[in-house]
Amino acid sequence: MKNKFKSLSSLIVFSISILFFNACSVDDTSSQSEENSSLSRSLPPPTPGELRGLYDLTFNNGSEANLLFEYFNYVSYGSPALFDKTTISGFRTNYTNLGGDVYVFTCTDSGVSYNFRFVYDSDSAKMSGTYGIGASYTNLGTFQGKKHITGNSGYEFLKGYWLGTYSGSNDYLMVFEEDGKLTVGTGATYYSSVIGKGFYQINGASVSGYYVYPGGAKYSFIGQFNYASKTITGTWGIGTNNNNGGNFNLSAMNFY
Repeated sequence: MKNKFKSLSSLIVFSISILFFNACSVDDTSSQSEENSSLSRSLPPPTPGELRGLYDLTFNNGSEANLLFEYFNYVSYGSPALFDKTTISGFRTNYTNLGGDVYVFTCTDSGVSYNFRFVYDSDSAKMSGTYGIGASYTNLGTFQGKKHITGNSGYEFLKGYWLGTYSGSNDYLMVFEEDGKLTVGTGATYYSSVIGKGFYQINGASVSGYYVYPGGAKYSFIGQFNYASKTITGTWGIGTNNNNGGNFNLSAMNFY
């Protein structure tokens, strides 16, 4: 009887261990898919001079910010980088074209409205405008902005807004910013994605890094640059492994 009881106890412990391992494995491998909010993306590529892309802003008081404009009149604001603000409610919003080259948008922070109005020059991919608090668009000062255009090497190539897919069909986007800051989304737009935050580093013609979603799921990746096609292809993985999850491909969205 004692031997039977010990055998039964061992079987129960073994069964529980298998169930626990399976549950953890499912949670780990499905987390990134669960962050995905859209499949079958069909957004057209950017065209020369259009507003879409990542911009560097400088304010009259010397402070800096980044702006990301997308299709569907979406805009995201970060100071000094998107990494620092856009996971906070109120910094991903919509912009409005008032006619011609004049645009406005409003961000909110703890119930306070920050309003931006600017004129965009599609020939130079630059903007100039004013900003204010409350109901005003002018009472805080002025700013100047310039779209970052994808370069031909290293950081100047990588910096900006990249859009593509992972695991064959899932939407995937990355925004590479200053100081190794990285934000990642699994949606057709940054605006509609659950955003993961992390860091990256460049090694020759490749980039590697990691990001963590709000729920705590961590992923790592490594990608190779193709300067001619303005693409990045690579692999991603779970935790600190950068290749056990699948493949990904990204295309530069910072065109002029």
